Amino acid sequence: MKGFLRRARVHPWLTGGTAAVLAAGVTVAVYFGTKSDPAAAQATTTTQTVSTGTIRQSVSASGTLAPADEESLDFAVSGTVTHVYAKQGQRVRKGQVLAKVDSAELAANVASAKANVANVKAKVDDDATNDASDTQTAADKASLKAARNQLASAKDQLAAAKLTSPISGLVAEVNLSVGQSVSGNSSSSANDNSANGSSSSPAVLVISDKSWIVNATVDASSVGLIKVGNQAQLTVAGASQTLYGTIASIGLVSSSSSGAASYPVVVDVTGSQTGLHDGSSVTATLIYKQLAGVLVVPLLALHRSATGTYVNKVVNGKAVATPVTIGISSGLQVQITSGLKAGDTIQVQQAVRRSNGTTGSTTRQGGNFPTGNFPAGGNLPAGNLPAGGNFPGGGGGN
Repeated sequence: MKGFLRRARVHPWLTGGTAAVLAAGVTVAVYFGTKSDPAAAQATTTTQTVSTGTIRQSVSASGTLAPADEESLDFAVSGTVTHVYAKQGQRVRKGQVLAKVDSAELAANVASAKANVANVKAKVDDDATNDASDTQTAADKASLKAARNQLASAKDQLAAAKLTSPISGLVAEVNLSVGQSVSGNSSSSANDNSANGSSSSPAVLVISDKSWIVNATVDASSVGLIKVGNQAQLTVAGASQTLYGTIASIGLVSSSSSGAASYPVVVDVTGSQTGLHDGSSVTATLIYKQLAGVLVVPLLALHRSATGTYVNKVVNGKAVATPVTIGISSGLQVQITSGLKAGDTIQVQQAVRRSNGTTGSTTRQGGNFPTGNFPAGGNLPAGNLPAGGNFPGGGGGN
């Protein structure tokens, strides 16, 4: 199994009053810009029709792509390698022979075991014909069973002289050559780079090239949000389109880096994918909550007052403060659960930057801060009004 990479980048989503504070902070930045930017910005409003859409909450994580199947293959019998058919990069099918060891002795063992079975079976047949004692008959039948077991074992050993692929995929490594002596391992393993005579290199490594997983990590503050079966959107380096998957497992044992704990997460990539490469970097969006067909408005359409949250709804050409109830939020989109319906028109705060770097006057009703209140106690950032102490829209600092 491939190792896990860097910590997940987690983006907690904001709701309620926190979302309003974010809106205020964003608007302050839009209004006043930064000292290093000579191009001033002005606030303006546009109208937007309320519609239904899909809103989702997610955790973003970084990881790497790995084959879903990775088979480290070694001979289970000792002998001298007589044939190596596999080549690195070769596509193979399940059951295809990849290499062989000298099987003459193994074939002789099978012949000897067959002869032994025939001899013992003849004794059992004679027991029935000659009316042998029960004790003799039982002993000969036990011998026949043992002889047949020896024959089956000899046949297995002969079959093991051929190294075959247990999956269809690509040959990733070949560490064999004709004339090489192998000592034989008890078994080959999946997703384990156990080696023949080495702790790191198998005789042949075969990986799947159409079935993939993503190894990622999620930090301790967000791992509780996700669960096995959650959907994932995957951006893979080098891939031309977004891939999709589901969370297959979430590790229970964390690892730490600079004092921060993170947990391993494995995502199964959906479908049969081609053209991907082991080790490619992946940005995974792990979706833990998703609502479809709900009313969604921009975050900057929301305002706060002493009585709650409202939007400016356009009624007969005039802005009317309309109380709303919000649901979940994601990025700069917020769900509206009551107060609006699809087709309503609302005002949304926006920023307009002049291409010549100048600002003109914009009339804003009342000259108030866009969300109705200053953030963090009513003070402007850095405590001063820009350029003479006036708002860009010409209003006072109410």
